[in-house]
Amino acid sequence: MKTLTLLVGGLLLSAASLKAQQQPVQLKMGDIKVSSPSLLSQKTPNFQAGDVKVKNIPNPRDWLEIEIEFEVAGDRKAVVKELLFRYYVAMRDQSNQVRCLTGDVKHINILCRDKTYSAAYVAPAVLGEITGDFRRFNTSSVEAVGLEIIYNGVVVGGTSTKGGSFWQNLSTQPGVLGKADTPFALLWIDRYAEVDRSSR
Repeated sequence: MKTLTLLVGGLLLSAASLKAQQQPVQLKMGDIKVSSPSLLSQKTPNFQAGDVKVKNIPNPRDWLEIEIEFEVAGDRKAVVKELLFRYYVAMRDQSNQVRCLTGDVKHINILCRDKTYSAAYVAPAVLGEITGDFRRFNTSSVEAVGLEIIYNGVVVGGTSTKGGSFWQNLSTQPGVLGKADTPFALLWIDRYAEVDRSSR
C-alpha cells in the first residue's frame, strides 16, 4: 500500500511539473536581452564525403555571417515555443545607394534563462551583386545591421548597430538567409537556437 501511495504521489508531482512547463510564456518588450550583432566574413565550408573524388576548390567564396547572442527572461523550466527573428542588413551599392536586405529566421523551443545564439547569412552572389566584387567580401561594406524579435505578432525585442529602426526609412528586399538554408547548416548545431524547418 505504501508503494502504491508513493507511486501515485510521484505521478501527481510529475503531472504538476509537466503542467507548469506547458504553461504558455507571455513575453513583453524588455524580456529578451540581446547583444550587438557580430559580423564575420566566412568562407564556404568544404566538407569531405566518402565514395566521391576529392576536388580542389581554389577560390572558396565569402559569406556574410551575422550572429546574435540572446537570453529570454522567465522561469528556468519554461520553454518559448516560437520566436521570429527578422534581420535587416544595409549596404551601400556601386552607385552609392543604400540597399537594405531582410529575411526571417523562426526559432522554436527556446529555453528561458539560457544564453542562446541566432545566425543569419548573406550569400556570396548577393554580396557581389551589391558591392561589385564577386571574389572577396569585407564586413566594412556593411552600413548597419538590425534585428526585430517578434512573439505572437508583437515586437518584443531587438537591436541595431545604427541606433533606432533605420530600416523603416529604407525600401527592403529579400537577401538574408537563416543558417538552415546555407552550407553552414550542419555546423555548430548545439550553439544555435533550433530552427523551424517546416516554415522554410
